[in-house]
Order: sequence, then structure tokens, then C-alpha cells
Amino acid sequence: MEIIDRAGMSSYMSSPTPVETKPKLSVTSSTPFEDSTLYRSLAGALQYLIFTRPDITYAVQQVCLCMYDPKDEHMHALKRILRYIRGTIDHGLHLYPSSTSTLVSYTDADWGGCPDTRRSTFGYCVFLGDNLISWSAKR
Repeated sequence: MEIIDRAGMSSYMSSPTPVETKPKLSVTSSTPFEDSTLYRSLAGALQYLIFTRPDITYAVQQVCLCMYDPKDEHMHALKRILRYIRGTIDHGLHLYPSSTSTLVSYTDADWGGCPDTRRSTFGYCVFLGDNLISWSAKR
């Protein structure tokens, strides 16, 4: 909630997803965001939040790619993440006693998905019983 308050978004409606599903962010959009310090501060705070919120990892990674020269389009994406967090404030990593000790892993990749560099994104998560014990997302 502190990050949402710092962004001045306490009264905003929540978003069902942290990122748009169709278009990808481009680092070459035209209109620069006027307060790059605020953008960097919020994006940096979200980087710490992903330790307990793996559901926003991809979206945060996308907005952090543009920290050196944020555009209005990037700030809109960052605000969408904050709106999603507002609606899912009780989500996060929780460890519970589990009756099963099965180790299960999932993986996904977006090969060549960045419109600017054609680089790929890869991620995985590992569960022990019902508990998430390891995860990663890389570009």
C-alpha cells in the first residue's frame, strides 16, 4: 500500500491483470515521461516486491527495461501493475504445512518476443507439495 500511496493511486480502480496481453512495450516510443525520478523510484520499489509476488515478475521486468529513459507508455504500464497490486493486496508467497511431498515444476518461454531486440523471455517455478520453493524469470 505504501508504493500505491507514493504513486498517488489510492483511489484508483484495480486491474484484473498486471500487463496488457496483446501489445509489448517498446523502448522507442516517442513522448518522454516528465518525472523520471518518480518512475525509477516506483520501478525500484516494485523490484523488491517481486520477492514475495512472483505473479508480477514479468510485468516489472518489462517496465524496468526502460528505467534509463522512461516514456509515457512505460508509466502507463507501471500504473497498471500498481492497479493490479491494489486489487490483489493479499496475494503473495505463503508457506503452509502440506500433506504431500511431491516436487512439481512448470516452465514457459516466449522465444524472440521482444519487438525491439527479438530476445526471448524464460521462466520457471518449482513447488514442493503446495508451497512454491523456487522460481525465476529471465530475458
